[in-house]
Amino acid sequence: MTAKPDLYSKAAYYHLRENEITNIASNEEDGQNDSTFRWRDLHLHVYHGLKFTVLLLTVVPVCIIYSSMKIIVQRKRSFCLDHVNRIFLRQSSWILDERICQYVLNPLFVCLYPSTFSIPTYVSYDIPLEDQESLENNIFRNRALNAPKAVNTKFYTYVMPQEFDPSTDPVLVFYHGGGYALKLTPTSLSFLSNMRNAFPKMAILVPDYTVTATDEQSKKYPLQVLQSVAIFDYITKTMGCKNVIIMGDSAGGNAVLNIVLYLEKCHRDVYPKKVIAVSPWANATFFHEGEKEHMLRTQQWDGLCLKSHSMFGRMFVGNNPNVDFTNDPFVNIEKNFETKVWREILKKCSVMITYGSDELLSLQNEILAKKMCEASDGSDYFTSKNVLVEHQGFHTGPIVNYSRNMDRWTRIPSISRILEFMQS
Repeated sequence: MTAKPDLYSKAAYYHLRENEITNIASNEEDGQNDSTFRWRDLHLHVYHGLKFTVLLLTVVPVCIIYSSMKIIVQRKRSFCLDHVNRIFLRQSSWILDERICQYVLNPLFVCLYPSTFSIPTYVSYDIPLEDQESLENNIFRNRALNAPKAVNTKFYTYVMPQEFDPSTDPVLVFYHGGGYALKLTPTSLSFLSNMRNAFPKMAILVPDYTVTATDEQSKKYPLQVLQSVAIFDYITKTMGCKNVIIMGDSAGGNAVLNIVLYLEKCHRDVYPKKVIAVSPWANATFFHEGEKEHMLRTQQWDGLCLKSHSMFGRMFVGNNPNVDFTNDPFVNIEKNFETKVWREILKKCSVMITYGSDELLSLQNEILAKKMCEASDGSDYFTSKNVLVEHQGFHTGPIVNYSRNMDRWTRIPSISRILEFMQS
């Protein structure tokens, strides 16, 4: 099932080592265990844990009641439990700060991993010289970014069918959201479970990239992009998987779009078969004229707020005054959209973008989808069929759907379209 690479061949110009658990997992500074509970930080875990608990039990309930009453009184829409879920998600994101992410939520989420995933697969990856020397790859061309020439990362196996054939069977690589600041949240697990039931022969892998909830600039952008590419290379070259589908929500949507953008800029030959970006974070730090006002209007119906969106953007790029992140095509994909580059990408893999009309990010996703249609240049590489705008849908709505009834789940319009795209 796992193919060992020929490290001396020209194709295998990277270096990957599987399951080096003993040496890597024991070293806290290598970024593999960047979010675990640490006794030396006990006072910080306790302080920020109490702070988060107080806000969660006081501010959030008050906001839920107020916002619910506002919907009922204004009668703009019929009130339902879905609105309560959105308000809870929005206000929970509103009370977050970097320290709560770092010392409370991430250690909590990591504690849940053993009951959900198998032992992780560790990947040590040397960036190919061809990638570093590519004139189109600004990650290495911009020296001020101090991009690492080697990265460590890992991924978890959510499900691996017993008779899985990497040459033919599909593998879903799910890049989770959370503004690159949060680990995989439990809200995604129901979606993964339903995907497993929908495609019994499909393997599901979940990358675990380094989160940005830290003061260390070395753990900010572009590390997450390089780690995402490292996982893709491992799956396609070391595991030998041919039928690869990469999917991501929010920041994960940013990751999957950046993977194919990176592959094209580095003139790679191997691409995923399909790319699904659910509510992608198309612009991490850039706002169009009037977009903030648009976000303030739409956030009353969304599960994400402008405050947390801006915070995650700052955490993603960190504090590097020598870099113009606004014009970085990996940070702000839509703003720096390169038509010729994406035209070539769309020829090599099928791309689908989904978002909701109630989303905070709906404007940037709408513009991104239009630009991809234009890049398709009249062909059927990317058309309206590759875009799903869920009516009154909210941020990452298809992922944050807790239905375990498969008949009901597969009939949800957004889910149905995603499943249809995966099977096409």
